Amino acid sequence: MTSGWSLTAQTGACRLCSVTRTAPSPGISAPSRRPLPRRYPGGRSKLCASPRGARREVDMDGALIVGAASALSILAIFRGVHLLASPSSAIATRLHAYAAAGRRKEREPEGPKLLQRLTATLDRVLAGRQFARRVALSLAQGNLRLTVTEFLTGTLGCGLAGGVLGYALGGHVLSLAAGLLLGLALPWLLLERKRQKRIAAFQAQLVDVLVLIVGSLRSGHGLLNALELASRELGPPASEEFSRVVREIGFGLSQSEALANLVRRMETDDLQLMVTAINISHEVGGNVSDVLEKIAETIRERIRLNGEVRVLTTQQRLTSYLLVALPIFLGVALSIMSPRYMTAMFRPPWIVIPIVALLLEVVGFVLAQRLTRIEV
Repeated sequence: MTSGWSLTAQTGACRLCSVTRTAPSPGISAPSRRPLPRRYPGGRSKLCASPRGARREVDMDGALIVGAASALSILAIFRGVHLLASPSSAIATRLHAYAAAGRRKEREPEGPKLLQRLTATLDRVLAGRQFARRVALSLAQGNLRLTVTEFLTGTLGCGLAGGVLGYALGGHVLSLAAGLLLGLALPWLLLERKRQKRIAAFQAQLVDVLVLIVGSLRSGHGLLNALELASRELGPPASEEFSRVVREIGFGLSQSEALANLVRRMETDDLQLMVTAINISHEVGGNVSDVLEKIAETIRERIRLNGEVRVLTTQQRLTSYLLVALPIFLGVALSIMSPRYMTAMFRPPWIVIPIVALLLEVVGFVLAQRLTRIEV
């Protein structure tokens, strides 16, 4: 039997990593070789990954995390010290950026330049005029977010549009004048209607306002807190007006001045009575809650009487509406039955007839409304 020799080579530090290599004897085939285990750097296999090496790797990762956190903490400390040392510079930088944005908006105005020049010219012309103050008061009473110049410019545009439309329909100078007058009057009529409607709505809410103020005063609050409560709890227009009073007092106006501005905007006798009672109690003292409660009862009774008067004058008001609508209805009916007859009326010189008739209709309606309006 042929003899062979064997060589055992041990590598690594542990017994598991030892590798046995056997040199075959002559005439004997080489044994099958097993694949060696995967080795890590340093000649260490996965089987012999010692706990000491694992701890070393964990310590390295922890050191990196601690170092990064320390660096960020140092940067944050330096930034905080810088901000604390110079807070005014940071605030000045922000204010400068805000002011620069405002200047950019001023340097880049919106809208056509011609319209802006016209608006600026009208502002200079109307500054300090009694007419401009009355128009501004009417706009405030109607709660229209327009300046006097904008409203007058819009009125002029409506007048020009009405004149062009009247001339296109009638083809005569009189029709042009009628369209121009109607176009100029339309914005004023709409403003007056909106103003009266808003004042009437405020008058209807005044009793609720007094009830809230009386309850707030009796619970221990001051008058300013009571007005603020009324601005929060009620709907418009009372909420808008009393919130404006609170803002004016916050801006430095006295209580009497802010309430006087409210009376000037709303123009109601009941509000004037309420403000007078508040001002007297503020100057000489007294139980203002009892006075306001009696005023609320008076206003409530006046509202009831106004309702009865409106019921009694219903027939007269309906008659005024019918008298205005009857000529218009007859004109439309005649235009359908005899178009040639009505067409001749809208040609010169007969165009004067419908124009005068329309003006008389407006005057008659206004007079009928005034006759049926009874103050209680």
